[in-house]
Amino acid sequence: MDSLIPVHVGLLGHIDHGKTALARALSEHISTAGLDKHPQAQQRGITIDLGFTMFVLEKYLVTLVDAPGHADLIRSVVAGANIIDSAILAVAADEGPKIQTGEHLVVLSSLGIDSLVVAITKTDIASDQQAAHVETRMRKIIDDAGFKKVEFVRVSAEGGVGIDKLREALLRVLVPRVRDIDSPLLMPIDHAFPMKGHGTVVTGTILHGKVTEGDMVEIAPLGLSSKVRSIQTFSQKRTKASAGDRVGINVPEVDHAFITRGNYLCSPKTVSSSDCILVHITTNPIYRGRITKNMVVSVALGMPVSTGQIIPFQLEKDLRVVMNSVEGAEFDAALVLRQSVAVDTYAKVLLLRTDLPPTQMRIVGSGTIIDVPERILLHQRKTRMGRVQRIREGDILVEGLASSKKVAELLVGSPVKTSSGVEGIIKASFGTRGVLSVEFDAPITENDDVLYERFVEEVYNFGS
Repeated sequence: MDSLIPVHVGLLGHIDHGKTALARALSEHISTAGLDKHPQAQQRGITIDLGFTMFVLEKYLVTLVDAPGHADLIRSVVAGANIIDSAILAVAADEGPKIQTGEHLVVLSSLGIDSLVVAITKTDIASDQQAAHVETRMRKIIDDAGFKKVEFVRVSAEGGVGIDKLREALLRVLVPRVRDIDSPLLMPIDHAFPMKGHGTVVTGTILHGKVTEGDMVEIAPLGLSSKVRSIQTFSQKRTKASAGDRVGINVPEVDHAFITRGNYLCSPKTVSSSDCILVHITTNPIYRGRITKNMVVSVALGMPVSTGQIIPFQLEKDLRVVMNSVEGAEFDAALVLRQSVAVDTYAKVLLLRTDLPPTQMRIVGSGTIIDVPERILLHQRKTRMGRVQRIREGDILVEGLASSKKVAELLVGSPVKTSSGVEGIIKASFGTRGVLSVEFDAPITENDDVLYERFVEEVYNFGS
């Protein structure tokens, strides 16, 4: 197993489009968190959590990441997509693509996954004409999505029809990520559970770095430490593991009850945590809603997902000036989170509107982390409009920008501009009622309005 190249393939698709049946047909080994073992999944008959199974495909050790198809579980899909190299998208021949099919394609594209096998499933209960029609529709959708490597295969998991062709197609699109084994250990935790006689076991895919039995590791952002007692890959004992490996790691000195999905197993003191980060976002062109200041979204930062507020801003005079709404395809923003999370600064960011009905596109946009500063300084633009009172030789008297002589004196030296764009400087106060003497760069008229802007520092907390 150590000689095989580890790859991770997402298995996505709309609810009841045959993903889990495909996983069973492909897989040789099922992990502790595989194939709907969650009690609610068994009761409801749907995948509600990430499942992990394994099979060997020539030189590759393939981990299948089975993500939920139900509309309410889009956050689990995002978590799964953050650790995969390629994907299989299941689309039922008797139903065709649904809204979640589109969401899953957007998730993959947003997170940089550009190779894909589209499996037209359930061909045993659909006619050849139905299957051909669904494939034609999917080819058109995929052409518009910009994937680089795409294969189409028709399968029936129940009868094993097309499974070998699916394996061959997967081989043609697989492009393993470049593995970074030299950086500190970082592994997003997707499951944690107790094992009798051993203590806590955490499972995940190592993003970068390496780990060896006996190493000291930390659970971020909890700050809890433990020595690694043992390492396994799908029940096979190992003494060490590195970037790309899917592993279970025994950390007996940490109580599993404190660990949640989105925590990281890492080298001690290497992962920061924060409840406010700066991001650059590209909006999803299929998302039809507005993006406004303080809009509440689900924020996926790699594996961690938290509720947060968007505070869009633009840079002006070296200040981050808050915008009330977003116009255009890209924007910068502060994300103010409900709680502090561990932050992998290389992780892709995805913004979701889980409050919208599943019949609408809920992925707002995706992007990258700009910075995780200790203190985020944002400024709110405050404006006041004045009027030309009198045009004199050498200056202009302007009223309405200050309410009193005292306020007027505080504004001396501040820049202003007219509604037609002529710039000026406040030189002095005039009289006792807040009138200002202003010198402009060019002639103006008595019909011009005069605008004064100032930028007020503001502190944002979730819910403010």
